[in-house]
Amino acid sequence: MFKNIDIPLLFALTFHAIVFTQSGIDKIINWSGNLSFTKETLSEKFPKSLVVIALIAVLLLETIGGLSCLTGAVYAIYQPDYLLFAKTGLLGCGLALLLLLFGQRISQNYEDAKTIAIYFGVCIISLGIVFGG
Repeated sequence: MFKNIDIPLLFALTFHAIVFTQSGIDKIINWSGNLSFTKETLSEKFPKSLVVIALIAVLLLETIGGLSCLTGAVYAIYQPDYLLFAKTGLLGCGLALLLLLFGQRISQNYEDAKTIAIYFGVCIISLGIVFGG
């Protein structure tokens, strides 16, 4: 049962599950604080209604990506050939990071954009693992 575990994949999925599930849950629990911060950061560059839609999109991508990575990690242990959840999760996380990076660059918040770039690097490596690149 455990003889074919892909440890790098398992660690990559667990990393993304922790980071993105927590971030998505934080956005749900502290919706008003996150919305206020996002509007404050982006409202000079985008209409407020678009900022709300972007925050909802990031919340959904993070939450679905994180939970899919968690599910993918379980499959990596018990059914290592089934990669649908791993691929879906990592793609969702990558898209969330691209949205966040876009917002940070537009708002000229280069310091936070650097942090997102680090997470994106980990995500690209993880995508290479799961897609066999």
